[in-house]
Amino acid sequence: MENTTRLLQRHQPTLASRQVLIVDANDAALRHVSPGRVVLHTDLASVPADQFQAVPSVPPGTDLLIVILPKSRERLDFLLAALAGELAAPLECWLVGPGKGGIRGALKQFRQAAGEPVLLDSARHCRLYQGVLAPAAPLALANFERCWRQDGLQICSLPGVFSHGRTDDGTALLMEELAAQPVTGAVLEVGCGAGVLTAMLAAGGARVTAVDVSATAVLATRRTLAANALEAQVTGSDLYQQVSGRFDAICTNPPFHDGIARTIETTRMLIQGARARLVTGGELVLVANHGLPYGEILADSFAQVTVARENNRFRVWRCR
Repeated sequence: MENTTRLLQRHQPTLASRQVLIVDANDAALRHVSPGRVVLHTDLASVPADQFQAVPSVPPGTDLLIVILPKSRERLDFLLAALAGELAAPLECWLVGPGKGGIRGALKQFRQAAGEPVLLDSARHCRLYQGVLAPAAPLALANFERCWRQDGLQICSLPGVFSHGRTDDGTALLMEELAAQPVTGAVLEVGCGAGVLTAMLAAGGARVTAVDVSATAVLATRRTLAANALEAQVTGSDLYQQVSGRFDAICTNPPFHDGIARTIETTRMLIQGARARLVTGGELVLVANHGLPYGEILADSFAQVTVARENNRFRVWRCR
């Protein structure tokens, strides 16, 4: 259970009679912070919630908004603007997050949207602030979207998406490799982000299925495809959870952080589950930082493991 969840649990008596929308939930246990009515919004397919979507919706009758501090400051502005755009009258809003996660620095943003914040509680290295969110004009995605050109394609990103506003250097190396030695047929991209690789694969004629654990990444990828008049199947999925069928290739630039902690467990599960999603002779193409111990994990799952391309920071593996 996250420390922010434990902090909110201390306020169960206050929340008992409230109708609460919790925004950007990162912990399934948040549903139980109040014995009253709680609606859970999340950006993560790994968190069971009432709303898995990029933009939260405020249900009728909601009398309290609780925003879980996101990692991205720009995403906090995005969420507050989305919520304010749904309000007809001012509404009480709490902001909760870890001290090391930058909640003190986020107070300036919170103040602009919800007035002077009041410290309600501090425990477990977290802080909880109260404000009143003022109504505003409906959210315009274009005001928060960052767009750029990559190899002749228009890329569209939204706050909270991996490498927001630019092509990640690892993805760029992976694209170099796939431009030189393309994959064809049915291709699965795991962790599509803003859709840089999805768009390249689709433009090259592949039948692309793209998944990401983030609902905002799914939306950004769809906007990237639309901007280039391209088609692919894009859906939210925690790794292969929402994936069916088999593919000629899987392409990925997998994460190696969970929050601020460095971990290879997500990539380990991705690699170990890849063979069951590939046709006979199918290929996994993966880019990763130097120093991450993927060689042995790949060799345990694939008969042929090759370093196809590398620079001083990244390595592209091709595995059959």
